[in-house]
Amino acid sequence: MVNLLWLQSGCCGGSTISFLNADQPDILTALEMLGARFVWHPDLSPTMGEEVLEIFDRLKSGKERLDVLMVEGAIYHGPKGTGKYFIFHDRPFKDWILDLAKVAHYTMAIGTCSSFGGIPAASNNPMEATGLQFLHEKKGGLLGPNYTSRSGLPVINIAGCPAHPDWIVETLIALISGKLDSSGLDKYQRPEVFYSKLAHHACPRNEYYEFKASAEEYSQQGCLFENLGCKATQCESDCNERLWLGRTGSCTRGGFPCISCTSPKFPDGFVPFFETEKIGDIPTTLPLDVPKAWYVGISGLAKLACPKRLLVNAVSFKRVDVE
Repeated sequence: MVNLLWLQSGCCGGSTISFLNADQPDILTALEMLGARFVWHPDLSPTMGEEVLEIFDRLKSGKERLDVLMVEGAIYHGPKGTGKYFIFHDRPFKDWILDLAKVAHYTMAIGTCSSFGGIPAASNNPMEATGLQFLHEKKGGLLGPNYTSRSGLPVINIAGCPAHPDWIVETLIALISGKLDSSGLDKYQRPEVFYSKLAHHACPRNEYYEFKASAEEYSQQGCLFENLGCKATQCESDCNERLWLGRTGSCTRGGFPCISCTSPKFPDGFVPFFETEKIGDIPTTLPLDVPKAWYVGISGLAKLACPKRLLVNAVSFKRVDVE
């Protein structure tokens, strides 16, 4: 039996909720397929109090094997590095994580907070929050830049606010079946299979994007990039191919600008969220998948070539047939 331990540090629990929405396969089926069980999950397990401490002690001592340590939420180091902002039983929670990470065969950071610090590490970071092995784009975090689990792998970062359930489940399957190694990780230790594309790819508004036919208000049909702050061209994820919520939608499919929540720079690196900062007419957050000079040169030509039907529909709240 494969033993999983899920811990929640500084977070909203959103990745747990997302995890429970897994459907291909669902969570119970996935665990059965893997021959896995949660020795403890703070939301899903009935075990409480001293019994949880006994579980931790068995895992730390090696009396019970810890196959996969899964941590959701940022790590609180404050005040002044003591970790006393978050005490679990009689110790800073960060110290429990340090002990358990030493004996884990694999260690996973679930969500952007545990991967890179996320929202708790925003602005002046009063909680002194970090991720498990990164603080934003800089390697380090709680476990340090050289940490590897007993498998020899670093922390596997499943970024997202929240993480898509497939990203969590399929990474578990790949790890337990021995099909994920360091060659399958990007420079931020995210599995490349999920994070090598952009959320912009497969967005249903891409024809509007190509001709720079942009929405001016929410609920209009045009591209959300030029005026309304969409960061999908900066967001490394397969959100518009994999889809969410019963395989029905994504942020941009619902008319909501992408906020690039899988990025180590989230959230501070993408504010303001719902407006587009520009120099002249050129957005300052240019797409990652095209050279900046090319974008600047081609955007004016694209607008000149824009079909009338896109110009009209871009600022329409419903589809308009244009001859």
